[in-house]
Amino acid sequence: MTISKSVITGWVVAACFGAGALSTVMPSVAATAANPAEPKRVALVVGNARYTGVPVLVNTLNDAEDVCKTLRELRFEVICAKDLRTRREFKRTVQDFTSKLGPGTAGLFYYAGHGLQIDGENYLVPTEAPIEKKEDVEDETISMRYVMTALEEARSDFNLIILDACRNSPFTRGFTRSTGRGLAPVSETPTGSLVLYSTAANDTASDGPSGQRNSPFTKHLLANMKVPGLTVEALVKKVSAGVQADTHKLTGKRQVPFSYGSFTGDFCFAGCASPTEQAETERLRKEREALERAHADLALREAELRRKAEAEPAPQATRTTAPPKPAAKPVVVPSF
Repeated sequence: MTISKSVITGWVVAACFGAGALSTVMPSVAATAANPAEPKRVALVVGNARYTGVPVLVNTLNDAEDVCKTLRELRFEVICAKDLRTRREFKRTVQDFTSKLGPGTAGLFYYAGHGLQIDGENYLVPTEAPIEKKEDVEDETISMRYVMTALEEARSDFNLIILDACRNSPFTRGFTRSTGRGLAPVSETPTGSLVLYSTAANDTASDGPSGQRNSPFTKHLLANMKVPGLTVEALVKKVSAGVQADTHKLTGKRQVPFSYGSFTGDFCFAGCASPTEQAETERLRKEREALERAHADLALREAELRRKAEAEPAPQATRTTAPPKPAAKPVVVPSF
């Protein structure tokens, strides 16, 4: 098959037009991609359940798994860790997390597991921490002060620390009165950070009724994370209302989530735009993707046509031969 240069040129023009269309038809989407409304968002989610020498926590692994899944759906970069065994392993995981943060990012730290307070300091407990006396706590656990200092040094724009760790700790039995129930109040938070407890300081949180997949706190946290346009401040209020209603119905006592810190900007898990604006953005994004696919298809077809044109042998000139001349007739000479 012979392909003329005009056909190839036609495909080149079409491909170029397709590329131009991407920048002219969809300028708003291009601008959104170049200047995203939300910063890069990175999360570390830790669920500790299988503790050595103490009963297994019922819901913490489910809670961590479901938070990881939801955050990924909401376009977070997520580090999901389960049953961190030692202080070293826990600290290394925190370091991996904070290494991904910096200016222009938002960080989220979620922990479900055992926590305890000693002398007003809060500690998160690895699953194999050998705690026999109060002096072991500092050597074998990770302090919340360490986590918050690491976040502050990362200099991210916003940090959210969520602790569903206010359970009745089996590690402090026999300790002196320097220990208390649940976690101690937060005295200092990193700049631009919020700390959210599953219940008030010096109180313990419920794991929920038997057979329920998530704790009451994480159940309502997951439900409200997915609400478009819901700021983190509004989320805290909705989570608190839901947890109080559930626990009062279950036990007759209200579990009251509590938050510390301040943040002057806006942060929304599912985006701070209204549902209508988000739907329009999603429509434009899909249209842009369709145009990009069309552009890629045109480029492939152009390349294929060029390849065929280059592989086609040039037509050979046909040599024509004159027909043979008729044989000369003998000349008869008459004799006289």
